[in-house]
Amino acid sequence: MSKIKLFHFHNGSGGGVLSVIKNLLKYSSNPAIENHVIFTINKDRIPEYEMPVLEGAVSRQLFYYSPKWNFYYTCKQLAKLLPDEKAVVVAHDWLELGMMSNLGLQNPAVQMVHGNYAYYYGMAQRHKGAVDRFICISPVIYKQLCAILPGRENDIYYCRFPVPHIKPLEKYNEILKMFYCVRSLNDENKQFVLLPRIGAILQAANVNVHWTIVGSGIDKGDVGKLMNDSQNLSLFPSLTNEEILNLLPQYNLFILPSLKEGFPVALVEAMKAGLVPLVTNWDKATEELVVQGETGFYFESGDAGGYAKAIQLLNANRAILKKMGDAGRQKANELFNPGKNTQITEVVFVESFNGVRCNKKSFKAYGSRLDKPDLPNFITTALRKFTL
Repeated sequence: MSKIKLFHFHNGSGGGVLSVIKNLLKYSSNPAIENHVIFTINKDRIPEYEMPVLEGAVSRQLFYYSPKWNFYYTCKQLAKLLPDEKAVVVAHDWLELGMMSNLGLQNPAVQMVHGNYAYYYGMAQRHKGAVDRFICISPVIYKQLCAILPGRENDIYYCRFPVPHIKPLEKYNEILKMFYCVRSLNDENKQFVLLPRIGAILQAANVNVHWTIVGSGIDKGDVGKLMNDSQNLSLFPSLTNEEILNLLPQYNLFILPSLKEGFPVALVEAMKAGLVPLVTNWDKATEELVVQGETGFYFESGDAGGYAKAIQLLNANRAILKKMGDAGRQKANELFNPGKNTQITEVVFVESFNGVRCNKKSFKAYGSRLDKPDLPNFITTALRKFTL
């Protein structure tokens, strides 16, 4: 009996989405499923991309494209990487969804909705005719998507993503160790600007902490000046997920004051390592995991004083710190069991393959007048050289 071929698509940006894909492959145990990954790389932005090693991937394929190309040409070239119309498309971003819609492909398709953002909801709305099932990574996203797509509630699922268990360490840090990790320190949503304000309040109260900040975009010297404490500061432009998982057990507190999130993978990883989270209450997206005062603390956006007050409390009472860290680790391991959560998610993939599918028709989801099925790509590309 032939296996169900799943094709995950990833745009090469890394982050939590890649971690979800890696863990779904790593912990896959369904003998009927065969996992494949296609990396879709904008070659004008990333000329050379090194594919990460993915345990459990039967194949990894690299697809370079240019935004100057005729989008129909891009879609046709990308579609050639699928073996047939039985292959299940697991969409994580816009390009593979555009391929499905613009070409009217009949493949079973699942969209994973990774964020509580208009971007992801817009994709689901635009491509609803091409997508058979939707997987939401948080209950807030699930509720919102059901409201956006009335009549499709039976095709929308909330599935917790898999996260590996992390062996904790017995920590005896005289100075509390803080961990903050984002892709870019200039990302306004991630609110790095709040950290120097928190640090200043702590310094004024004579509370010493060690900050580890992961993120690119600001020079180390400038970060040191902003934090006014280069001695108790470690800065990394980026770390691999494996490096982060190895580092986390050494830390006490995880801080992420973002304005909006879906359900951050980094938050779950930190709590599995025993860190106490200090985060924004993102429309109650994480309330099943982060329980106020029990497994972590929530704050309103921009509340530097609230963050500093909680840090001072935990610094002064290490028994509370340990109790909350232990409770959070237990809750995270219970809710984000890697094997169990992968099995639940794979049920949706199998249902998409075996179940009733959408009546899929082609429509122009993306493209301008230069994007036409019968217009040669070299003409579109040549014309766009003068306009893009």
